[in-house]
This record gives sequence, C-alpha cells and structure tokens, in this order.
Amino acid sequence: MDWDGRRCVLRDFSGPRVWYFRLLCLWGVRREIEAHRRLDGIEGIPRLLHVLGSKAYLIEYIEGEPIHPRLHRPGPEFFSAVEGIVGQMHARGVAHGDLRNRNILIGADGNPYLIDFTTAWWAASWWRRPLFRFLQSLDRRRLAVTKARFLPEALGHEEIELLGRKPWYLRLGWFYRQRIYPRLVKREPLRKRGKPLT
Repeated sequence: MDWDGRRCVLRDFSGPRVWYFRLLCLWGVRREIEAHRRLDGIEGIPRLLHVLGSKAYLIEYIEGEPIHPRLHRPGPEFFSAVEGIVGQMHARGVAHGDLRNRNILIGADGNPYLIDFTTAWWAASWWRRPLFRFLQSLDRRRLAVTKARFLPEALGHEEIELLGRKPWYLRLGWFYRQRIYPRLVKREPLRKRGKPLT
C-alpha cells in the first residue's frame, strides 16, 4: 500500500484475539514503535512512517527477502554493512534481541536491512542497562552465527572466540533438556535415545 506517496507496510494487531495475546501484541507494538523512533535515520532500518493508534502503524516497505543459505551468497561487504547497522543501533542504546536470519533482509539492491523490533530493548535508565548489555551480546553472537553459516572464512579472531564459548543460557538450556526435562516427562536423556542435541 501507499502512504504520502511512499510504499509502506501496515502492521495491524487490532483483530479479535484472546486477552493474553492481545496484551502481548500491544506490548510488542509499543516496543517496535519506540525502537523505530530511536533508530530513525539509520540506513538499513525501515523508517516508521505513521502511527495509527495503539494497535497499528505504517513502516517503510523494503523490497527484499530474508537471507537463506540455499538462496543467497552474501559476500564480506554484506556482513560488513550488517555489522555497521548493528553498531549504529547499539550506539543509540538499542538492542534488537532477535537477530536471526528471518530478521535480516537482503534487499533488491543487495544491501542488508534489519526488521522486526518487537523484542527490542533500550538503555534509557539504569535498571534497563543490564538486560540491554545482555541483548547487545546476544546480537553480536547471533550475527557471528549467521556469518559462520554463510561466510565462515570471513570470521574474525574475536568472532571465532565468541562462537567457541558456550554462553550460560545455552549451558542452562542443555542442562534442562538433559537432566530436568527427561524426569518431568519420564523419558531418557536425548543422547541415550540417539537423537542429536539441537
């Protein structure tokens, strides 16, 4: 659709939903609107064009698709550009929080774009800073994981070290899946059942 002569995307969460999903949507809408306002003007992040209330807004349309290992072969310049966008985002005090392949677009122009800021977090006050720093490190790790999947030969020394250290939340998840979950559902650990740990 068009708004003020520009192509845009309508993000509308006003449809009928159960109460807890409605609250979750309102929370996500507020976060994404605020994140786009804080990141306005950064090349590679769609611009917020218009807010239509508490449940809907318009953002700039980006012609492109999420990067996919079987469909795309992004080069070093692409990942350098992504790192630049992420660096500017963090410098403005915003962390994405969900920097997966589906949220990194390769545009029709070949340039990267970051989308979906519903999980974003910003360091506006002292109590927000610890979670901001955690999500900042999560952004860097997720970007290194994506780069390793598409262009492992371009990984830097710091990125290799980062990927070599298993963070606490992955260790905690492994412990839960191996030691606690099997007891809850009375199953053997995944390793004994011959299934890969994913």
